Amino acid sequence: MAHMGRKQQGLTLVELMVTLAVAIILISVGMPLFSGMAANNRAASQANTFLTAFKLARSEAVKRAVPVSVCAVANPNATPVTCGSNAQWGNGMLVFTDEGTPGTLDGADQRLKVFTITSAGATATTTGAFVRFGQQGDVLDVTANGTCAGSGTCIDLSHAGTTGTANRCLHLMQSGQVRLERAVCS
Repeated sequence: MAHMGRKQQGLTLVELMVTLAVAIILISVGMPLFSGMAANNRAASQANTFLTAFKLARSEAVKRAVPVSVCAVANPNATPVTCGSNAQWGNGMLVFTDEGTPGTLDGADQRLKVFTITSAGATATTTGAFVRFGQQGDVLDVTANGTCAGSGTCIDLSHAGTTGTANRCLHLMQSGQVRLERAVCS
């Protein structure tokens, strides 16, 4: 009588150990790449938030026919949100009508929108705390003077943990036009 062989129905211990070793190696190589990619996505989101805030302020100034400012937020969790210093752009921005003291939320000024930066590690480098748009959409007051090639104002936007050229430069021209460039401001 011939002996019938038994079929193996699982993995041997050696096969399981080899599979786990390969998985651990792939994960350890892939995680730093994934974290860099996630940081780059957070940097892009932060830059788009800045661009949106400045474009909203300009369009509201034209639509309402009153000056509108964008300022750095002191504490995004405060009620109500107030303007902060030039070191606080990483917290977010407050867009408000600005008919009183330039760059200050006072009198009949109205809060229009708060843009918060939710990811840790976000920074915005500039020397001032607000930008004010006039009724024509042009820039009336700028205390956010960064270094910019040519004319206008620049705000350097960066995020910790990014890879490659993930920094952005927000260019704000005297005419009120705002654009983003994927580079460090120079």
